[in-house]
Amino acid sequence: MRSPVRLSFLYILAAVAVLAASIENAQVQDANRLLAEADRLALLFNWPKAEPLYGQAEALFDQSGDNKNALYARLGWIWSQADTGVAVKFVSELDDDIQSPLVQSDPRLMIRCLVAKAAIQYAENEASAEDVWEKILELANASHDEIWQARAKAELGTIAFLDGDIEKATRLLKTALISSYLHGDLGAAIYYGSIVGNGLVEVGQPEAGLQYCATALKTAATTKDMGFPFMACEGKARALVALHREPEAKQVLELAVKEARAQGAHAAEAQLLIVLGKQAAARDPAQAVEYLRTAVDLCQKNGFRHVYAWSTFELAKVYRDEGDINDAETYGNLAMEAMQDVEDKYHLPLHLALLAQLEIKRGNVAAADHLYSRAEDVTEGMLMSAPSRQVEASLIATVSEVYLGHFELAIQLHDVGKAYQVLEMARGRSIADSLRGGRDQSTPQDRTTSAARKEINRLQIVLLHATSRDERTQLLERLFAAEQLLGPTRQPQTRLQRATLRPAPALLKAVQRSLHADESVLEYVLGQSRSYCLYLTQADVGISTLPGSRAQVERLVRRYLDEIKSKKQAISTGRELYDLLIKPIPKQAIKLRLIIVPDGVLHLLPFDSLADESGRYLVASHIVTGAPSATVLYLIRASTPVAQPKLTFLGVGDVHYQQPQLATNKSNGDGTAENDSRALFDLSGNPLQDLPKTRDEIVEAGKIFATKSVELLGGDATEAAFKAEPLDQFRIIHIAGHGIANTKFPERSALVLGEDPKKQEDGLLQTREIRNLRLNADLITLSACDTGAGRLQGEEGIASLERAFLYAGARSVLASLWTASDPSTMALVEHFYRHLADGQDQGAALQQAKLDLIKEFGSGAVPFYWAGFNLVGDASAGVLPPAR
Repeated sequence: MRSPVRLSFLYILAAVAVLAASIENAQVQDANRLLAEADRLALLFNWPKAEPLYGQAEALFDQSGDNKNALYARLGWIWSQADTGVAVKFVSELDDDIQSPLVQSDPRLMIRCLVAKAAIQYAENEASAEDVWEKILELANASHDEIWQARAKAELGTIAFLDGDIEKATRLLKTALISSYLHGDLGAAIYYGSIVGNGLVEVGQPEAGLQYCATALKTAATTKDMGFPFMACEGKARALVALHREPEAKQVLELAVKEARAQGAHAAEAQLLIVLGKQAAARDPAQAVEYLRTAVDLCQKNGFRHVYAWSTFELAKVYRDEGDINDAETYGNLAMEAMQDVEDKYHLPLHLALLAQLEIKRGNVAAADHLYSRAEDVTEGMLMSAPSRQVEASLIATVSEVYLGHFELAIQLHDVGKAYQVLEMARGRSIADSLRGGRDQSTPQDRTTSAARKEINRLQIVLLHATSRDERTQLLERLFAAEQLLGPTRQPQTRLQRATLRPAPALLKAVQRSLHADESVLEYVLGQSRSYCLYLTQADVGISTLPGSRAQVERLVRRYLDEIKSKKQAISTGRELYDLLIKPIPKQAIKLRLIIVPDGVLHLLPFDSLADESGRYLVASHIVTGAPSATVLYLIRASTPVAQPKLTFLGVGDVHYQQPQLATNKSNGDGTAENDSRALFDLSGNPLQDLPKTRDEIVEAGKIFATKSVELLGGDATEAAFKAEPLDQFRIIHIAGHGIANTKFPERSALVLGEDPKKQEDGLLQTREIRNLRLNADLITLSACDTGAGRLQGEEGIASLERAFLYAGARSVLASLWTASDPSTMALVEHFYRHLADGQDQGAALQQAKLDLIKEFGSGAVPFYWAGFNLVGDASAGVLPPAR
């Protein structure tokens, strides 16, 4: 029999063991809870809260002897250090962990280990993490881990963007964002959405970038425990700077910098300081240098190699602009050295252009020429991978200074041929490539794209009728989200695909041979300090220097347009512009027919309304038309239709927009309607006014072209009915109605036709749809407001409705630069068509129609009523006269 003392002792030992087991179990449970919470916060990029929890979890797992989870927590803690700059010392530890049997046997641990390593490498140099993210994606696919599948794709998309592979970047980021939202990974949706926003600002789409970042900030504000959205703040500020909203940008940046310093987020702080430096450069160079030097120091101290390249590049630009060539070269070379290390192809052309500018200042023109050529070669590679023509156009706009700088250098070298080639590589490039290789077309098998297109139509139908500001705000947000799901791809379908696919400019001699004896091509270039005109005729080529900088030309053109739109004669200002733009060109280069290839604000200038030395409008002595570039003109002329159209005329007009009692638009008293269609995509929601006089416009045109005409009027003037016509069988297509020129989102620009909800058509014939039409027309007439206006995109040109029709296969487009008067438009178009029917070519017919109006109305025929109509494309040909 055991003694009571012995039994008591055993009971105590048992109790202690039970208590110890209970404590250990509680510790394990606490550790698991801590680890799960740390992981949740890490996925929300909330490093200040996640970091201590990882540390506590690791300690508890160590105490319990759970080596696997202790390592998992340790890896999470290292991951949390990536943005601070101190984590680089853990790379060798991570490499050892990757080789350990424990990690090799556990895919979950391997993913965590690779994520920590990739995060550290990303902070230093994104491209160096590519192989690691590829491995993460492979493991995530094998284990069906949707969260890390999406995140790996997003990271690889970002790396592809920097590598210049825009198509791959677009595809991966789009897929990743959709997946992140579907699987509730809001941290990824916010962070990578912010990266896309920054990327859009980079490619010259600040409005779209701002929308992405605003959405990210809005989502972050309503997501519990979301980490501070540094990337969204950076993107928002960059977009605001691009939109000249500097005070708002500075407020966003200063708040974000304060938070970055509080968190010790040195990588985020350095990037924000660079944006502050860029913003301050123009108004306070000394302050800009201070911001940028601080960023450079942060990058050097913490090993942020890619951000270091950016900061030294921006610092070099400030020194260059201040005339400090020595410091500019020092930092420019440091930036280039870093760029070569990180292999960032996307930003490389601008770095090369900066070094070229500095070489020119040193007098080393041969070295500068080589650097510019390298920049163009890199850009060429990116353009070949652009997923759509609109992205291609944005890229050209972003690197326009490369082409402009090289063009000016070629002038300095007295090499007109090179100047022509450089200019034509960029000018009208997206249209030229479209003529060579086909239009964009969305893949019909893509369910996401198809569903997005239907949702866009549905939302726009509702938007057309919505008047509440709150309702329109929500609709516009949903519309933007749906638009992001569209994914155009290239498919050669145009009748011009027989033309050369080589993305080189048309040979100078070939362009000259394609010109008629009475034609001149005048290509304008607006530079920072002076401007130029490159002129081409059959027998001559040269460059004239113009007495005005870009800023001077812009001020004069805008003053002139204000006068014209106020219905003034504007003779004096028109004469100033003539003296600036036409007079310096040699007389032998000024032929009867002037084909204008404009630059910048000159896209909005009606050249034929300028007054010559005698005070006469240029239209009285010259036939003035336009072209996106000499190469585009050549490609149009060199192409031949597969089959001649069988029908002459398709007219669309008298669109039914609304019930008469709902109309709120007012007439200006001269038949000119206020163009409320431009408010369609803003918050005002003004309903569109019916344009009944457009019926007469179409009917009269139909009479001229007799039996070979088709008219869609009133209830038949719908988008669905228009698309149902055999559009490639008409020589002339005439659309009379409202037009929308959306400079913020060019893809929304549209001709407003009748809606047909049953056929899922919203009535908006938009740019993205126009480009995919099959046209074989000699002439498209857009008798609608602002169809020749749009967003200026650097040396690429202008994003307008008229250009969309050139993409689609039209040989020429007649469009309007401003809101037109119904009576004068009708008269002008009728005269124009009658002259065409009499056998005149398009350019001559338009000139004569304008002269008819001037003769008929005398002093009342101010340029406002006739000068806004502009022919772009090949206007030297006529159309076959109608059968009588």
